[in-house]
Amino acid sequence: LVNSHAEPDTKNCSTFSYWVKPNLSIYSNDYSTGCNCSKIEICVEFKWDASLDTFNDPFIEEQLDFPSFVCPSKSAKDTLGQITAYVSTQLGSQYCTHTFSVLIIWDTACIMRWDQEGVIVTSPISSPRVAWH
Repeated sequence: LVNSHAEPDTKNCSTFSYWVKPNLSIYSNDYSTGCNCSKIEICVEFKWDASLDTFNDPFIEEQLDFPSFVCPSKSAKDTLGQITAYVSTQLGSQYCTHTFSVLIIWDTACIMRWDQEGVIVTSPISSPRVAWH
């Protein structure tokens, strides 16, 4: 588990117009610095503002009128573009059939399985809030 938010992958992504630097990079070996898309196993991205949440929960009554589980706002689409870029880079540099990533919005997580057909997203997984006394 490597905190890679400040150290982009400059080896595999030097020609891109954006930085590939997920907040956390999970590796299967002892890789210990920054982001390396050719070795990463799972990307984890954190967002602290609910407006950046990419996905609607289709099982919440207030969101039943949305035609898609993808939020229509620009900021949500920006988040989706960001995590898609990270996964595309990972899949392209490893030539693997699929990968997983995690998006955490404050106290809620979605686990995603990506392949050449698209992405499968879990229902939101909420973490219980801890009351500090």
